[in-house]
Amino acid sequence: MRNAVLLDTSFLITLADPRRDRHAVAKQYFHYFLSVRMPMVISSIVVAEFCVRQPLATLPLEQLILLPFTHEDAEVAASFDFKTFKGGEKDRQSLKDDLKIIGHAHARKIGYVITDDAETMFAYCETLRNAGRTHLHGIKLQTGFSLGHFTPDGQKDFTVVMEEQSEYQVE
Repeated sequence: MRNAVLLDTSFLITLADPRRDRHAVAKQYFHYFLSVRMPMVISSIVVAEFCVRQPLATLPLEQLILLPFTHEDAEVAASFDFKTFKGGEKDRQSLKDDLKIIGHAHARKIGYVITDDAETMFAYCETLRNAGRTHLHGIKLQTGFSLGHFTPDGQKDFTVVMEEQSEYQVE
């Protein structure tokens, strides 16, 4: 499932709540995933976290694939060893949960994880990928919508390039 995306808890919360800052970006990604038929996966760990805030039925469940967290997934997640990451005792539980989610996606060979949590989930994912410990690519909502995540060379969207290049703009 390399072309699948795992939806993190923070992404789902942002998608479900129109009052959140990046709700429109989350909707853009969700609609893009639907339009290209990219499988959208949620981990049973994400379900547990999401249900603390609101009922699961508030999500478009018919569009999502629920993956149970098995003992094989747990072994992969444990190999990421949360003790190697720095952080205070307060963040220890979220670190362990984030690494379980990353490990789950890695074990199932999912290509991407999308999150509204740039400081922890995205950072952990990219740290592990840059160290060669996972193939998983992190996508954070903070940078806005971009198709560049899904191209082999990271090529930017045409409209983004045009906005960045003031010399091409018509006056």
